[in-house]
Amino acid sequence: MHAGGLTPRWASAPGETIGAVMNERQLDLDDLAPSLGLSAGDTRSLLAGALPLTLSIARNLSASVGGTTEFWMTREAQYQDDLARVRADKWSQDLPVAQMVRLGWMQKPSSWLDQIDTCLRFFDVPDIDTWEERYDRQVESAHFRSSSAFDLKAGATTAWFRAGDLVAESGPKLPAFDSQRLTALLPWLRDLTRVPQPEKFVSELVSLCAGAGLHVVVLPTPKGCSASGVARRLHENPLIQLSARHLTDDHFWFTFFHEVGHVLHHDLEMTFIDNLDDRDHLDVFEDEANEFASEFLMGRTSMRWNGALSRREIVRIAHANSISPGIVVGQFQYRGLLRPNQHNGLKRRYVWNGATLETRRRT
Repeated sequence: MHAGGLTPRWASAPGETIGAVMNERQLDLDDLAPSLGLSAGDTRSLLAGALPLTLSIARNLSASVGGTTEFWMTREAQYQDDLARVRADKWSQDLPVAQMVRLGWMQKPSSWLDQIDTCLRFFDVPDIDTWEERYDRQVESAHFRSSSAFDLKAGATTAWFRAGDLVAESGPKLPAFDSQRLTALLPWLRDLTRVPQPEKFVSELVSLCAGAGLHVVVLPTPKGCSASGVARRLHENPLIQLSARHLTDDHFWFTFFHEVGHVLHHDLEMTFIDNLDDRDHLDVFEDEANEFASEFLMGRTSMRWNGALSRREIVRIAHANSISPGIVVGQFQYRGLLRPNQHNGLKRRYVWNGATLETRRRT
């Protein structure tokens, strides 16, 4: 036990105690190593805490420097417990806890120890190794574009994933995924782009996709996760998770249909994390998902257009393609047919109210 029942936020290796005894008895490494049955290098590792103290070493220590075998084994066990706690403390400190609390994903911890327990409960894991296996590996093995602008920290990204899991799992159990049904639903999903208020279209989007066995979750990302969207698997069903990162309808809907492209055309044994800001790091997967989204939303209009692009013409093109005018503006800007500052008034703007996406009121 620790003095006063206090839990330390550090780990003291048995080697520190051994070193103190060596100083007291004026022993050097050459004196100690043979009595422990270790090489000089292994003895240095033992003193540094890098070599575990085994039962054999504990017996030799007891005979050479004093203390019982049980004392040294208890000292090693306590050190390993403290190491695990220090590791868990660092892990929990790397999570965006303040934002997770503010978004209602977890209760505010009362102490650093409670923060470790609260974070483990949030992820529903008993230890960090299980978290790494279940969540961190999804990020490490994910497919995403490597860009200096793509801020993707494991703690923040896995917290966003877990929050998405909880939202999806809180709903009714979905039927088996049916790609043909999802494909048949696409025109209805495209029609939703014309609904101005996310307060109305998000629930409809979730419901329609659920009928095809596809989870859709819309959640803000915490700092450290700059993903626009992700396509991955949750148990037996695909899941699309959207962050509405730029809070405009063109970005939201293009991201959604981009992720649909991944769901329909790519193997979700791989997790696809998308930023959609950087055009210079595309590959075959992202090219295919971009082409799917662009062609489905606008046909080949944006690729062959060479006429004037007045506000009126943009609205006409949007009506002809059953999409919102903001999507037309975003696509023409992406193609270089409009400047980035042209016709942005046609884009609908959103705002996050906690974890709920809402219409941004004009001022």
